[in-house]
Amino acid sequence: MTKNRDAGSGFAAAYCEGLGLAAIAAINSPDGMRIAVTEAGDATKELAQTACARFWCRRAEAERVAAAAARLVRGESNDAAHAATAVTRAAKRLGIALFSEQEIAAEAQKVAARIDVEMQRQKASGGLKEVNAAYRDYRIQTSARGERVLRYDEWMRKYKENLLRQVASALR
Repeated sequence: MTKNRDAGSGFAAAYCEGLGLAAIAAINSPDGMRIAVTEAGDATKELAQTACARFWCRRAEAERVAAAAARLVRGESNDAAHAATAVTRAAKRLGIALFSEQEIAAEAQKVAARIDVEMQRQKASGGLKEVNAAYRDYRIQTSARGERVLRYDEWMRKYKENLLRQVASALR
């Protein structure tokens, strides 16, 4: 597995998308602390820089947790720790499982590592011929359209993210 931060966050985002998770973030904004729900693919750089804490739960339950946490935070201190505690307390009251950023990243890395092991096994047995043919087709079609072609390692990272998304979706 690629060890750079972007790949790791890409794997975590793909894992969350596949599982159907949404983020509940405690965000320090100019108007004070607020609680917001975002989808895995929508975690913008700005949100990542202003989020004091972020937890993950099933997409269908995220709005309920965020609303309950916002009620707990309303009128209280603008402390990030207080907001994070409000999110965990709200989820506990509602009986909804929350996952931390670290838990999500660790699980995504485990699945990505299993995918890497399987791909190495296929590489050794010549089983990646179809994958390499898919890259070749992508390269030809993209070049024909006059678009920029991803290098093989970039394309492979995206391919692995898609595999991870599919594995996580099967775990739902």
